[in-house]
Amino acid sequence: MSSAVSQDFDQLLIRRVDAIPLSLPLLKPMLMGGGQVFDRSECLLVRIESTTGLVGWGEASAAPTMTGDTLPGMLEITKRYLRPFLIGANVLDFQGLSQRLQRVVVGNTGAKAACEIAIHDLAGHHLGVSVSKLLGGAVRDSVRVMHLLGNLLPEDDLTEALEKQKEGYHFIKLKVGVKDVESEINIALKLREVLGDDFWLCADANTGMSLPQAIIYVNGVSKIGLKFLEQPLQEDDIVGAVELAKIGKVPLCADEALHGIPQIRQWNDAGAIQGVNLKTIKLGGIQPTMQAAILSHELGLKIDLAAKLGESSIGSAALIHLAYTVPNLDWGVNPVSQYLAEDIVRKPLVPILGSIPLPSGPGLGVDVDEDLVRKFTV
Repeated sequence: MSSAVSQDFDQLLIRRVDAIPLSLPLLKPMLMGGGQVFDRSECLLVRIESTTGLVGWGEASAAPTMTGDTLPGMLEITKRYLRPFLIGANVLDFQGLSQRLQRVVVGNTGAKAACEIAIHDLAGHHLGVSVSKLLGGAVRDSVRVMHLLGNLLPEDDLTEALEKQKEGYHFIKLKVGVKDVESEINIALKLREVLGDDFWLCADANTGMSLPQAIIYVNGVSKIGLKFLEQPLQEDDIVGAVELAKIGKVPLCADEALHGIPQIRQWNDAGAIQGVNLKTIKLGGIQPTMQAAILSHELGLKIDLAAKLGESSIGSAALIHLAYTVPNLDWGVNPVSQYLAEDIVRKPLVPILGSIPLPSGPGLGVDVDEDLVRKFTV
């Protein structure tokens, strides 16, 4: 092989980076922690083009109450700081490029994630391999997808859960910390009764509970085998989380409290959690999420991978590739593109019998429809 050919193989340089703000409609309004109701999702889409004309796509949802990232802020950070850093960079050094990308600005993990995911998609397209192959290859042949319930009325949660069970789902996540605690206990008990003992249930408060409410809740649902209760208390209330964990009725999962490896170590060492919710938007992309998953596994923590509500199949594809390759996925995966009224890829990722097959094409394995991107650009 000549040196010129070798150099071409070893390098794939970036010539263009586009930051695209999107507003994507949900199928129906979703009730979230703190009583917020969402009917649309704001996302940053990043399109990276190489000097050979190949394109990679990445996505991250705005999450002002989780990461501090707003859509205008993500757009500005990408244009002013991340784009100049990326122009001329070698995509095939995707691991090193991911590490250096994290140091360009402080925080802003959502904008970094969108760029970093696009880098992996582009590298995969150039090499003709999937993102999961870039991560070392799949270690499981299916993933357990959870379905999120967030209806305004408890009876609608019950109806939807039964519908999803008929569709082949085996895992439901309840949004709690939004209604009165006794009502939330009652719907959990009713769901266990109608769905059966083998059906997985978990609950997520998005910091919406006080410690007294959380104590009432874990005692009230202690006999129905919840897989975990996610972030019941404020993200800085590690003292309260330790007190709640000592009750031992329901395993605790940290989400909003975790923005990197230091927090994973801190909450684990304090005995405040039994598992973690890992998101690319919190950690800054695919590589940092894999590093956090490896550490969590080494610490004996269970892992739940999730996206922020309303990302398209681009964000979901990144999550699914991670789900097939992280060392453990004991608490399942929560993609979110299935909650959209309209996706921006030609063949959206959809759960089949409670799992999503690993996309087999190069890169993320999704085909972006640029006409739909323009339709939802704001």
